[in-house]
Amino acid sequence: MRALAGSCLARGSSPLAPPPPRGKRDWQDAVAGGEATVLDLERVRTGFLRRRRSNRRMSYRSRSPLAWIAYAGEGLWRAGQRAARVAFKLLLLAAILVACAWGMHLGLRHVVDSPRFRLQAIEFAPTPHLGLSAVLALAGVRVGDRLLSIDADAVAARIATHPWVKSVRVSRRLPGCLVVEVSERRAVAAASLSGLYLVDENGRPFKRASMDEADGLPVLTGIERSRYAEMREVSEAAFREALALLRAYQAKPGRPAVGEIGIEPGFGFSLFLFEGGAEIRLGQGDFGKKLAQLDQIFDAVKAKSMGGLSTLGIVHLDLPEGGRVPVLLRGGSDAEAPAKPTPVKIARYQSHNEF
Repeated sequence: MRALAGSCLARGSSPLAPPPPRGKRDWQDAVAGGEATVLDLERVRTGFLRRRRSNRRMSYRSRSPLAWIAYAGEGLWRAGQRAARVAFKLLLLAAILVACAWGMHLGLRHVVDSPRFRLQAIEFAPTPHLGLSAVLALAGVRVGDRLLSIDADAVAARIATHPWVKSVRVSRRLPGCLVVEVSERRAVAAASLSGLYLVDENGRPFKRASMDEADGLPVLTGIERSRYAEMREVSEAAFREALALLRAYQAKPGRPAVGEIGIEPGFGFSLFLFEGGAEIRLGQGDFGKKLAQLDQIFDAVKAKSMGGLSTLGIVHLDLPEGGRVPVLLRGGSDAEAPAKPTPVKIARYQSHNEF
């Protein structure tokens, strides 16, 4: 677009010069007469698609080597100042953290060494085989020690070395008490392993038994010490199976006491009665049915007035099922006792030398 600009009057014109043209016709005459000049101007773009122009001017000037060196030195100085400020802040933060940690250490040490948190009492409920003096000797602590510095796990580990201890828990109770909770093993049998060893409910021998400790406990026989050392897991599994059989036998009240359980690898289990020493060969598996047959044999022996359980020698419940159960008697007359719906023959053999 072309636009008309104001007139450009020559310098030094008279003040009495005619006024500048105002109308369109006057402007045209002024331009034609040379009194006004037409300038080419770009219309200002408005609206959404307007274009902006930048009036920024850039100039490049060559510098001398000294100027470049000075400029580089100034940049390095500023970078060094920034790095120094960052390093100072980091050092200040590290100093603050170290001071806080040292203060916490001193405070914790003061609390640990405080007389208020000294060990004043040990709370322990004595068990049948473990007293307070034994616990103190195993724990390795004494009254007056710093309670907060006692390692409860280490104390529990030392107490757990006692053979009668099944599990132990040690805890601190502020301000000055150490609590020890012990669960003892329960001896349910004694295993003959080149000597008698007490066996817990998990089938694990845990202590060499004295005569008093083994008194009244059934004895597990049939596994030698060398075999147990070579096949410990298998041997303990056999012990557990024998104890399960013993529990099944003792589940019914009135049955005669068992003094020994024989373990024969490959053949099964045998019960030896405490009274009379009768051998009850049960073999392997189906123990519930075999024990029911054994109950009927016991009833038959008592009902026939055959001298009671002392007359029994060997009861063969390990044989294949054939309708009758052979029973070896120590002496007396022949008799029959039903061990199941079909009668069981009780045979008499003169073989006193077996017992």
